[in-house]
This record gives sequence, C-alpha cells and structure tokens, in this order.
Amino acid sequence: MTNDDVIRAAFNVWGQEFYKTTSLAKLAESLGVSKPALYRHFPDKQSLQKAMEERYFDDYAAAMKPAIEEAQKKDSWQERLLTMVEFFSGYYARHFDYFIYSIIEIHDQKQPHFFNEEAIIKRGVSFEKLRLNFSEQQPSILFLAGVSAFFGTGMFHKRRFGIKDNKIKKEYLQEYWFSKVPSEEEIGNFSRSIAELVRLGLLFEEAVVNTLPYEELEKPDEELIVAPDPLLKAVAEVVAEEGPWNASMETVAKRSGLSKSGLYAHFKSKEDMLSRLFMTEFDRVGQYTARRTASGKNREERLYLAIVSITDYLRTRPDILIALNWVRIQQLELDISAPAALYNFFRDLKVAVSLDDIWEKTIHWILFLLIAVLKHYYIIDTNIEKKPKNEFNYNCLRRLFRFISLGIEGFEEETPG
Repeated sequence: MTNDDVIRAAFNVWGQEFYKTTSLAKLAESLGVSKPALYRHFPDKQSLQKAMEERYFDDYAAAMKPAIEEAQKKDSWQERLLTMVEFFSGYYARHFDYFIYSIIEIHDQKQPHFFNEEAIIKRGVSFEKLRLNFSEQQPSILFLAGVSAFFGTGMFHKRRFGIKDNKIKKEYLQEYWFSKVPSEEEIGNFSRSIAELVRLGLLFEEAVVNTLPYEELEKPDEELIVAPDPLLKAVAEVVAEEGPWNASMETVAKRSGLSKSGLYAHFKSKEDMLSRLFMTEFDRVGQYTARRTASGKNREERLYLAIVSITDYLRTRPDILIALNWVRIQQLELDISAPAALYNFFRDLKVAVSLDDIWEKTIHWILFLLIAVLKHYYIIDTNIEKKPKNEFNYNCLRRLFRFISLGIEGFEEETPG
C-alpha cells in the first residue's frame, strides 16, 4: 500500500457520504488494513486531508494547461470562454470523485465554481493568456458560465445514475464509482451541449429582451406574499445557520419553544421536517410566481416576472434563500421537488432549445443560477441576523435574465481583450 493508494481511497470512501464523516476507521476498513497502518503513511487525518487537497489541485492544474493553450488560440472572448466551459464540464464529468470533492471541500463562495484562481496560478497556470477582460458589472459572465457548467455536470451524473428525484444513496455512489465510467464520446457530447447552452441561452428574441419594460415589471406586490408558518420559520432559521446536515430537531425545538417530543407531534423525523419545509416554501413561491406572471404579455415578460417574483419572495425570507443554497450545492437524501405551478409555468415558455436529456427541466437551471446570484451578491453569510452586504439592485436580475435568454452572445459590451 502506497500513499497514493490511501489518497485515492480517501476520495472514494469519504466521498460516498459526501464528506459528512471523514473517518479513518472506515478508510482503513476499505483498504483492508488496520487504522495504525494508515499512520505509517500519514501521521494524522489533517495531513491526509492536506495531501488530498494538493492532489486535487495538482491534477486539476495539469489538465487545465492544454485547455488554456487551446483557448488562447481563439479570436473572440466568447470562443475562449466556451473552450474553458467545455474543459470544466468535461473534466468533472470524467472525474466524479473530484466533482464531489469540489462541492463539499473546495466550494468557495468568493470564487466562481471550478475557478480557484489562486490555487491554479500557484501551480504555474496563467489565466492572463485567456484575455477574458470582462466588464465590472455583476454578476460576471465568468460566474454565470461557471455556475451553469457546475449545474450541468451535476445533472449529467444524476442522469447517468438513472435518478429521477433528489435522492442519492450511498449504494448508488458505490456502484457508480466502480462500474459506470462514462465514455469519452459521452463526455464530449455532454460538454459541447453545455457550451452551446452558455453560448445561446434559451434562444429568446433579442429585440424583445432589449425592449422589455423592466422598471414596470420590477414593481413588487408584497400583499401576495403569505406570512410564514412560525414553526417552519424556526426550521428554516436553524437550517440556514447550521446547514441541513447539522440542523437537529433538538435545536429546532429550542428555537420554536417546543419540547423535542412536542416537535415529533408535527414531524415524524428530521427528513420529514426538512422535506416539509422545502415543499411548503416551494409551493408558496410557485403560487406567488403564478399570480404575478399572469400579467406577462409574452414569454420574455413572463420569464423575467418569474425571476423577479422568486427574488422578491426570497428577499423577504433570507433564511429560505440560505437554506436553498445549501440544497443547491449539496445533494440531500430528501424527497423534494418543485411544485406543479412552477413546472407548468416553465413548460409553457416553449423555449427553442431542447431541454431533454441533460437539462431535463428549465426550472432547475434557472433556479440554480438565481439562488447562486442572490447568495453570492446579496446575502453576506449564513448569519441571518446580519444585514445584506449590498443594497439590492435589479440590474443583477436583468443581467441574469439576459444570460438565460440569450447566452453570452447577448453580451457584446464585454471587452474582448
């Protein structure tokens, strides 16, 4: 057994439970050795985890170098960015273990997904050659493209699992890692499809997107927002502060003023409690969105009204926004899905691109992007008592809407470099 064997096993064993536990005992068992035998390779768990991080970035940087060399040959910033989108999505489609690691251990809200510049530059990879000199408007094109690639890769792995809901169990992970390696043809088709979505978005009419009455559509209707259930609000606050994995029924009971036995009168289990929270909130968002989008004159207006409606609802409930962000970046063993009201709305948009196969449902991509933008640019951290880091500006939603509608081809103002 070598150091490399231990590191590789650690990615597999701990990743199978999404790094909820990092037990050396489980690692030793998987390798068929005693726990003391591991200490001959790494003196403690921290040194092994550091070696895993180094391996992750070493391999990532080595794979990225030829992609950057290929991208810098392109004439336009759009083509250079799309080359990197294909690399990001293809790399993590090929390396499922690194994808899971990136979600749990490397995910950094200060950096776009898949783009830890400091760690990559440290390994001799220069991004200056890409000449991706974007405007200072936020959210950046790089952020939106990176989040889309991140989301698409997650959908790629779920589709290959054959999973129809949000449940990813340990046995699926074990089977997937050891027996379901995607072919290079499959990876290539997938990464090119992601690049095309980033390039073109939903293929809406640019003339209509340019002339929407944005200020009129942005006027809120707060009277339509239903007051939260006090008990579910307590659940949401605990989940926002501690994350769904660490949130306990004891903490929720204390926050809500109930005994733990009293809480069990409302929820059968922690899983039931979390599922009820998200399903209730999804339903309320869906109803609010349906009422506001009814006045839209065309699909472009209806989509922007949907984005604004969901945003206005989440701005009144930062606890729900943060809780949804946990779900967005971590796969939970919960039976949750968006309600029919939202599904039907997005289905009726009649977009020009095919959302079958990788993208499955338009709503997943749009919600994923929207929550990422709001969490990254609006909420400062998971302490819901703190004020937002920025006064809210609807320009960020207009920019997000343009990206969703037209892709990066709709951003001619970006500087080519």
